[in-house]
Amino acid sequence: MDKRAARQGFSLALALFALGILWACVPQAPHGSAQAATSAARPGPNDRLTAWIADWDLARGLAEWRAHPQRFDSVRIFAAYFDDRDHAALSPAWGAALGNDVRSVFGQTPAYLTVVNDIATPTGKGNKLKDPELVRRLVASPQSRAAHIDELIRLAERHHFAGIEIDYENVAAPTWPDFSVFIAELYAAASARGLAVSVVLQPQRRYLAAPLPSGPAYVLMGYNLFGSHSGPGPKATPAFLAEQAKALRAIGLLETTTLALATGGFDWTDGKAAKQLTEAEAVALVAQTRATSTRSDPDGYMVSRYRDTSGKDHEVWHADAATFATLWQAAQSAGFTRLAVWRLGGNTPALFDWLATHKH
Repeated sequence: MDKRAARQGFSLALALFALGILWACVPQAPHGSAQAATSAARPGPNDRLTAWIADWDLARGLAEWRAHPQRFDSVRIFAAYFDDRDHAALSPAWGAALGNDVRSVFGQTPAYLTVVNDIATPTGKGNKLKDPELVRRLVASPQSRAAHIDELIRLAERHHFAGIEIDYENVAAPTWPDFSVFIAELYAAASARGLAVSVVLQPQRRYLAAPLPSGPAYVLMGYNLFGSHSGPGPKATPAFLAEQAKALRAIGLLETTTLALATGGFDWTDGKAAKQLTEAEAVALVAQTRATSTRSDPDGYMVSRYRDTSGKDHEVWHADAATFATLWQAAQSAGFTRLAVWRLGGNTPALFDWLATHKH
């Protein structure tokens, strides 16, 4: 997932600390017997269309959701983070929005709790994004895995989520065997409680080189080909998606893996520093600067160039509905059948018009 201004500067650190205190005061549900299933259908690998809503763009994300309440088969609530003692908690923004029951916001639409390996400390010192050492600690032993799994299930049940989604990125190669065991154990424990499990995969060899545990739903990040780590270019191309599909097919997961495509784009200054933009921000910037725009072939991104008032050259690549149509056609040709949208917030109406055609 994208690192929106380093998680908006981790302004949530102190609030997470407060949540940690509250955590200890909440009665814990016993796990001796299975919790009664909710009336909502459980999310799973057959979801045709899903989307994330992020805590740092919550108002716009929820507004788009409410404007299109029947568009998606499930929704992914991004996210829960970790404190400096390796405990997970719902972000303060989502905690305020959801209260004690995710169904108060999303009704009968199944909702996943997306858990991210980011650390937010009370003072802000030691904050880490996508921390591989955190994952190593969480999955290093049967005892650490069991404790982590129990905590995730309690958190999901407390807010009546229908599933848990693991978005642990930059998992180190030596950690991968333990991480794979963790996924299998999480699936077994969560299934016994009536909870679905989803696992986000980065488009990297160590994520896709060997078979993964059967049972969970998998979601591939079909983007980040170009971004803040590179010079200008598209987030995804047909060739890139075909390569990921080939890797998934080789480990027997293509038919049950959802492809995530990313909205928005980047504005590169002098071909180096990149600033993230939503689609709406990119459209406004192009209009404001009177940039010259073309559509890239064969990936369908809008490419705009302008010079700012200090004389620096800019190159903007962003996705719109036509980009999604182009990439999804390529994805289907490669074998993907399910789509996830990263993310709601800052999109134009045309995207939802296209998603309506995808859904039906």
